Amino acid sequence: MSECNRVSAPEPAPTIPAAAAHTMLTCFADLSNQVPAAHRHLHFSERVAEDRSTQFFITVNRQRPRLYDPDEPPAIVTRQGRVEDWTIENRSTEVHAFHLHQLQFVVVEEYGKRTHDPALRDTVVVPYWDGKSAFPHITVRIDFRDPETVGTFLYHCHVLDHEDGGMMAKIRVLPR
Repeated sequence: MSECNRVSAPEPAPTIPAAAAHTMLTCFADLSNQVPAAHRHLHFSERVAEDRSTQFFITVNRQRPRLYDPDEPPAIVTRQGRVEDWTIENRSTEVHAFHLHQLQFVVVEEYGKRTHDPALRDTVVVPYWDGKSAFPHITVRIDFRDPETVGTFLYHCHVLDHEDGGMMAKIRVLPR
């Protein structure tokens, strides 16, 4: 048989590997009903400086108020795998919007009353203090169970002037 009459066998079709078994993410699963491993208290506050500018703070209770400094250590350190409740109180006469990077949360309480809102958020408004009543506050439940949550992230007031004025801090999430 001459070269030109030879027929080569067709190349085998490429095989596509079977998809890995999909595992259900536990991140955010039934978050409203999870039992928190910790309950933290934070508050928004303001102070007029000597130069008459306003300084803005987001402070973990029992820590000293401080303006955001990227060289400072994180105000909060936690571990991946946890669920935590954070109560955020507004001790100022301006509205503040609590915002958390990289993570989401559900609002579980407003002014001490349980909510039934399963919406995942990364920002929630904390109303202003009227100067007479109890400080307005909300409680959020944050899910650190996703392995992607390891690292250092920011939380702050989402009102740009307040954030720029120092109302920001860091949280570090350590591996399990």
